[in-house]
Amino acid sequence: MNVDRIRLPGVELIVDFSRFPWPFKDNAIEEVVAIHLLEHLPDTIRVMEELHRITRDRATVTIEVPHYKHSNAYKDPTHVRFFTEGSFDYFGADERSYYTHARFRVANVQKVYEYHVDRYIRRPFPRILPWIERYLDNTVEKLVFTLVSEK
Repeated sequence: MNVDRIRLPGVELIVDFSRFPWPFKDNAIEEVVAIHLLEHLPDTIRVMEELHRITRDRATVTIEVPHYKHSNAYKDPTHVRFFTEGSFDYFGADERSYYTHARFRVANVQKVYEYHVDRYIRRPFPRILPWIERYLDNTVEKLVFTLVSEK
């Protein structure tokens, strides 16, 4: 089911994701794909709790967000949150997860590079990429997280 905040072609259900609870049953969903959603919502912990509530055990949650060091994260005036490679580690089963009972295992974090960085640095010179990422902004355009709901 395609869900969005506004009516667009292919959207089947209109939902304001900043209002809780969301109109989905508990433990009903096996897969969620949230593309450029979380950076627009003010309460990341509550959003993750709601994702945890509506997903089944071992459901896949794919989240795509702008990388915090990319200008796309800051230039959109509707963005209220920024994300790093470790942002969702706080929903795991370790000492950092005392904020919430929502649990997700981070199965994968994919960095999506700017075209020129991917073509002219990552492919021919992969060993210098960590240095480029650390010291230069606008190298990683977005992050794609694959999370697994744990209940």
